[in-house]
Amino acid sequence: MKKTENKQVEKKKRGRPRKNEKETEVAPVKEKANPPKVRYSDEDLEMFYGLILKAKNEATEEVKMLRERIDDLQNAVNSDETMVYSMHMAEQGSEAQEKEKAYAQIQRLNDFVKKLDDALKRVKDKTYGICRICECLIAKERLIAVPVTTLSASYKIRNKCPEDGIDRIEKRN
Repeated sequence: MKKTENKQVEKKKRGRPRKNEKETEVAPVKEKANPPKVRYSDEDLEMFYGLILKAKNEATEEVKMLRERIDDLQNAVNSDETMVYSMHMAEQGSEAQEKEKAYAQIQRLNDFVKKLDDALKRVKDKTYGICRICECLIAKERLIAVPVTTLSASYKIRNKCPEDGIDRIEKRN
């Protein structure tokens, strides 16, 4: 935070200005009220909606499969505990590592599903495929490859908006 912001925060905590301090108003943050100037057609949005739903269903199925794998590992550990001789320590460590890896994959997939849900919401709002920085249309090829993206390829690669407002993906030689 900047010094002026710190002073404003301190002032809010105290409720009154200091002797040498002036009363200052903080400008409210503007929300985007205007609809975007460009957008994909309803047919394109419908196609993207189908692709996103397919990706979401695949990710959800993978989460179910990983949960079953964890249950299988847990059941194997529980059944081995009834044996007279316990499992070797290295095997126990391997199973623990497998469970940790499965939990990490589940977390990653759940985050991906949340981003897919956000993308579905943007499709319904008809703002899907619009770069959140440049407000230009993101290339269809990029949206097909990375359906959760909110940045144009031009901005992602070069950190600047395309001068002509058209996002292009160029082939490398």
